[in-house]
Amino acid sequence: MGRTLSIPVLGLSAALTASIIPHFLDLLVDLLNSVSPVLANTRGQVNLVMLFVICWSARADLAGSLIWGFVGGLALDLLSILPIGTTSAALIVMAFVINSVASQVFRVRLIFLVAATPLATVLLTTYTLLALGLLGNGYDVIAVTRLVLIPTVFWNCLAVIPVYSLVRLMQRRLEGGLLIAPQSLNQGSDSRSAE
Repeated sequence: MGRTLSIPVLGLSAALTASIIPHFLDLLVDLLNSVSPVLANTRGQVNLVMLFVICWSARADLAGSLIWGFVGGLALDLLSILPIGTTSAALIVMAFVINSVASQVFRVRLIFLVAATPLATVLLTTYTLLALGLLGNGYDVIAVTRLVLIPTVFWNCLAVIPVYSLVRLMQRRLEGGLLIAPQSLNQGSDSRSAE
C-alpha cells in the first residue's frame, strides 16, 4: 500500500513545491526582512519531494524506498525543464543510502534525518545544476550558492521535522495503527472466561 501511496503524496508534494510553497516562502521572507534582512533577495525553497523520500526511506524497506525515489524524481521532472528521469537517479541513490544508514541507526532516526538533510540538499542541488549545465545553462556558482543553496538548506532543515512526523503517521496507519485497545479488550475477555 505504501508504494501506491507514493503517487498521490509525491505528486501533490511536487505540485506544492512548484506552486504554493514558493509564494508562501516569499511572504515569510518579506515578513522576516522587516526584522532582519538576512534572507533578502534569496530564491531558496523547500523541496518537499526530497524530504518525503528521505523521511520515508528512513523507516521503510529498501524496495519501497527506491520506488518512492523513482516516483518522486518523475514528479519533479514533470514540473521542471530537466529530462524525465534525471532527478529520479539522484533520489534513488539518496533513498538507498538513507535506507542503508538508517537501518543501522535505530533510536536516533530523527536526529540522523536532521543531519542528513543539509547534505542531501547540497547533493541534489549540485546534481540539478550540473544536469542543467549539460543542457546548456550557465550559472554563477557563488551567486547560486548564496541565493539558492544556503536558503534551501535552511528551509529544508526547518521542514524535515514536520515532514517526518507526517510520514511516521502515514506509516503507522499503513501498518495497522496501534493495536493496544483491541488487545486489551481481548485480554479482558480471556480473563473473564477463565474465571
